[in-house]
Amino acid sequence: MAGKQKNEFVQLGGILCAITLVVALALGAVNAVTVDKIAEINQQKILDSLELVMPGAEAEMIDIAEGTTVTTETKNATSVEILSAYKMTKDGADAGYCVEVGPTGFGGVVDTMVGIDVDGNVTGISVISASAETPGLGARSTEADFQAQYTGLVGTEVAVETDGGSIEALTGATITSRAVSEGVVAAALFAAQQG
Repeated sequence: MAGKQKNEFVQLGGILCAITLVVALALGAVNAVTVDKIAEINQQKILDSLELVMPGAEAEMIDIAEGTTVTTETKNATSVEILSAYKMTKDGADAGYCVEVGPTGFGGVVDTMVGIDVDGNVTGISVISASAETPGLGARSTEADFQAQYTGLVGTEVAVETDGGSIEALTGATITSRAVSEGVVAAALFAAQQG
C-alpha cells in the first residue's frame, strides 16, 4: 500500500513539474515577443510627455547616475528619484530642462515629466503613469485640469493648498497631489543644479 501511494506522489510531482515547465516556456515566449514593443511604447510616452511639457523644443538626454535623488526643501522635505533628464533647446537657444521624476504617492511611484524654463518656472507637467494610485482618486492626477495648475508657477515654490501653496489637491487624493508637487519641486531643484 505504501509503495503504491509513493508512486502516485512521484507521478503527481512529475505532472506538476511538466506543467510548470510548459507554463514557464510559454511565459518566456510571450516576454520575448512583447519586450521590444513595451520598450517602444514606453519611449513614445516619454517623447509625447516632452512635447507636452515643452512644445516645439528639442531634447538632448543628460546622463545621470541610476538612483539619483533630490531632497526637496519644503514643509514635507521629500527625497525624489530623478528617472531621466533632458536639456531643452528651442530655435537654437537654451529653453531649460525637462526632468522625469518618480515621487512616491499613495500607492507607489507617480512617474511625472516636468518642464522647467531657464527662469525656473514650470512650463508644464505630464503624469506619465499613476497606475499604482487609487482609481477615481489619485489616478486622476493624469487629468489635464489637475496638471494645468502647475504651468507658470515658480518650480521651487510649488505646494498643495494644505501646505500653503496654490495647487488644489485632488479630492480624496491629497497624498498623490502632494507627491506630484514634491516631484515638481525636485525637478526644479535638479534643473537649477545643472547650471
